[in-house]
Formats: sequence, C-alpha cells, structure tokens
Amino acid sequence: MDTSKHLPNLLKIVRDIADFQFGRGVGGKLFPDECRVEVSKRTGRPRYVYLGEELLATIRYPDNLIALSLEGARRLRSALGEDAPRIVVKKEAVDKVLNGFNLAPRDVSFCNPSIRPGDEVVIEDEDGRILAVGRAVVSAQTMMELSRGTVVKLRKVLKT
Repeated sequence: MDTSKHLPNLLKIVRDIADFQFGRGVGGKLFPDECRVEVSKRTGRPRYVYLGEELLATIRYPDNLIALSLEGARRLRSALGEDAPRIVVKKEAVDKVLNGFNLAPRDVSFCNPSIRPGDEVVIEDEDGRILAVGRAVVSAQTMMELSRGTVVKLRKVLKT
C-alpha cells in the first residue's frame, strides 16, 4: 500500500494532538512541514515524530498523548515561551535531576500555575537550560504546598 498520500494526514493528526495537549496553534510550531511521522506496525497509528534524524516526540498509548524528547521540549519551550508547562528547579537540585532522580517539592522553585496531574512538563534550571522532561504527578498548586513526596516523574534527562 502506498502511504505517501497519507503522510500529510498523519502530520495533521499529530498536530491536532499537540493543539489539544498544549494549546491551540502549538502543533504547527512544534511540528513543521518537514517532520516525518512513523507509524506503528501493530496499530497503524502515528507513533514517532522526527525532524530530520532528531526524534521530537512519541505518541504514547493508550491515551494517545505526546511524550516529548529533549529536542521536542526545546521546541515547545520556544513556541510557548513563559506559558510552557515548565518547572524550574533550585540550583541545589540540578545534579539530582541530571542523575535521573524524580522531583520532590523541595526541588521546585517555580512551576507554571496551569500544570495539572499527568501533564507533560519541561524541567529547567534557574538559567533557563532545559534539563529534562517528565510527567507531573500533582497539580502546580499542590506542588508548591507539599513538603514531601514525588511531584514529577522524569522520563528523559540531559546527558552531561
């Protein structure tokens, strides 16, 4: 079967998911026309999104939402600016993040107030350097109120 005529539709699907997950208009900024979408052999649905040889995102199942790579997180941060779903960690927590440890409330100096449990989040240091991507376990308000526990589960961490 010739899939070349279906590729624009796959990119549109991925962009629509990004618009739903991150806000209207983000899909086009996050995934330009040059992106290549790989399809799952098992399900026939979009699975990976590449820009050149760089993986930007994976469509995770069963919820069909986007899990960003570090490059995808950079593009999202660039597209949304200060409105990105981001968490800034304290200087003393940077090494902990770079070693792959999940975030505790005491590690967070700022988080975007719109973060909800399950959201894809970008983790930065206080200088704006992207350190990791992960999934929020609790809302932004709860993150700032808790004194212990895990508030973000890390998935991809910057290699140093």
